[in-house]
Amino acid sequence: MAIRRPATVEEVLRQEEARSLVLTGRDRRGSWREAFEGLDGRVPTPFWLFSEDEHSALVLGFPLRTSPTWQRFQQELTGLATAEAEIRHGDTSTSAEALARQRTAVVQVLAEMLENALVHDYGRRFPELLWLAVSREMAERIDEAVRRLAARSHGLVEPKLTEIRWAVARRLADLGQRTEGEAVKRLRRWGSLETSADSLSFGRQMWRDLLPVAERRLTTGLPQLVHYVRAVHGIEAGRFSGVVAAAAGKLERLRRKEPAFQRALALLDPDLAREGDEALLLRDTALDLLAAWTGPDHPWLGEDVERVLREAGRALRRFEVTSMLRERIYPVSVSGTSTTARVGHKSLALSAFTRPLDFAAPGVLDSAVRRYGLLYDLVEFTAILEGIRRRGRAAEEAGMAFMVRFQQAVETIRERHRLKFEKFLGDGGFYSARSALSVLLAAAEIRLLYEELRGAGFPFDRGLRLAANVGAYHLLPMLTGEEEHLRFEFFGHGVVELARLTTGKTTHDVEDIADFLIASGYEVHRVMEFLEPVRHESTVPAAHRSRPYSAYVADNGELVNRGTVATEAFLRDLDGEWAGAPLHAASALGHRWLLLPLDLAAPMGAQIGLRYLGTAHLKGLRPLPLAEMVVFPEPLPGASRVPEEAGLVQALQQTAFHEDAGVPEAALADTGAVPPDLCVVSHLDNPQVRVWYIGIYEHPSDALVQAYRIPLEAVELRDGEPFEVWLHRSRGELAMLHQGLRRHGPGSELPLETLREKDGYFTCLLAAPHRSPR
Repeated sequence: MAIRRPATVEEVLRQEEARSLVLTGRDRRGSWREAFEGLDGRVPTPFWLFSEDEHSALVLGFPLRTSPTWQRFQQELTGLATAEAEIRHGDTSTSAEALARQRTAVVQVLAEMLENALVHDYGRRFPELLWLAVSREMAERIDEAVRRLAARSHGLVEPKLTEIRWAVARRLADLGQRTEGEAVKRLRRWGSLETSADSLSFGRQMWRDLLPVAERRLTTGLPQLVHYVRAVHGIEAGRFSGVVAAAAGKLERLRRKEPAFQRALALLDPDLAREGDEALLLRDTALDLLAAWTGPDHPWLGEDVERVLREAGRALRRFEVTSMLRERIYPVSVSGTSTTARVGHKSLALSAFTRPLDFAAPGVLDSAVRRYGLLYDLVEFTAILEGIRRRGRAAEEAGMAFMVRFQQAVETIRERHRLKFEKFLGDGGFYSARSALSVLLAAAEIRLLYEELRGAGFPFDRGLRLAANVGAYHLLPMLTGEEEHLRFEFFGHGVVELARLTTGKTTHDVEDIADFLIASGYEVHRVMEFLEPVRHESTVPAAHRSRPYSAYVADNGELVNRGTVATEAFLRDLDGEWAGAPLHAASALGHRWLLLPLDLAAPMGAQIGLRYLGTAHLKGLRPLPLAEMVVFPEPLPGASRVPEEAGLVQALQQTAFHEDAGVPEAALADTGAVPPDLCVVSHLDNPQVRVWYIGIYEHPSDALVQAYRIPLEAVELRDGEPFEVWLHRSRGELAMLHQGLRRHGPGSELPLETLREKDGYFTCLLAAPHRSPR
């Protein structure tokens, strides 16, 4: 994944330097904040949007989903801007009542979105982002309305068109203020929250400036400023232009005759020394210097003119920052599992992790995020710690010093592979990432680190459990008193799944039963006599008895994990990132392993070994296909090259048939290669008849291709069991059925859009039900 520094507003200003008219180099380095007069903290910070493969940062900005509500707002605003412009030209075809209804319709849809943004803000600048997007829409709709008016009415001169433009802008800005009042009233009515003045301050400044509503971008500088001064400060254009021209002339003579003034200006701000005279009059720094300068050529402005120039200069700088940011709001469309952004004249496929803003959707941003997760857990940490404590203070301090060393080394690994630390979970840690490869390599390095420390006397030596998966997590905003200290907690299914994978049973079933019976009051000798036939019977598979840190699926389907496991869904995504790098297979530790180099640049170094475990049945979760991961510090002898056409998951499943010590029959039943996009779609044709289709889900077209209708009967569906679990359990047979159908015909294309509204509709990707298209 590409390494990028954190995005900032300054980054956008640097990228837009070529078309900047009023911002100087000092502004682009951070002085732009002075123009916002304390509101700079309310300016939204853009972020990087990543490519579909997660390896490239495409563009810096804000993704905005073009939802039906947003499209309705655009239509309402277009009609209103057109009507407002035509009325000011003298067209009376729209009645006052109709115009009032149009204004109210715009206010209502905006108030709904603003209410949503305020309720779910948590310091994420949702109201400010909404007003950035809305002001851009207003400026564009006014521009279109004025151009249409000019095209129809050839007698309209430019001054009249400009007057109409700013009059409409004033009306729409008033509606923006009305919207804020309506949204606050709604919140108070429902008792949702008491809105702070800060959350509305950015929008109010925008409505006062009026420039962001009247103009799409800064293109001419002073002419736009003249219109601003007339509309906002009520000063006639001719008078203002005359005063500025006279002052600029005096300033030019001062700069020419008194080099000391120019040197003083350069000391205050080198960029300003290169500015023109009129532009210089809009700078607080230059005006401060002029106020302190004495001499016969001093260009006296007067307090009123100086105040207007200061406010106008700041408004221009605010507008240039605002317009550059709002042009980074990119329309995003979501179809199935694909996300596409419109950037200029290009359509860019974005990462599946992208969460576009949707001000009409509850929460604005979907709380569910798809991430790769890594969790580690030290086995019997609490018991070992208690034992160390009993040995005295010196032993306890030595043990804690080892623990600090371990955590510092883990942090170094985290930084190197760009993982994000999320939380401590008891005696372990949870990390997230956007790259499956990063998680795999980090897990392998943590495993090597643990073995190294164990050899050096690490007291927590009963084992280190590791688990990697990909899944849906939810971000829960957690406030710590001030919004500046906002943090987000992960919760949901993905975390539960990881936690279960690192708390697998530890094979002490008989001892646990004995403890329970004795604690319940049964005599010790009776309990031991009763359990004697099975007390010494090992349930650990032979291949694992000599391995202190391993993972396997027991005969009853339960996971026993003292090593490292990864879900099949995680490995399927890893397959895409591995991108054809060479794979090998070899035998070791009583199993057949698929081998990946820990470092592609050093193929003769350490190797990551993967082997198929089978399907684990974890309490409260769907059946989960798993693989075990180990790290071999040296290359295994006798390794053979895996054919290049075999993907990682397919090769992993095939190695399960070549186990030296054999595998359980349940595991062998799961090793049929299932295409990652093989999908079953179903809906009810009538209340009694369910229709089934099977085919390959194609993301760009949001359709099943090579699709066939199949006479499926859910005869093996257990009581209360979801269809997805049953289909996932039968995925091998269904994959073979699809292969057989393809031999008899090419199938058809089935757009999912035609089925989504049908009763009982659902989809299931057989290899990974949690990633099924909506």
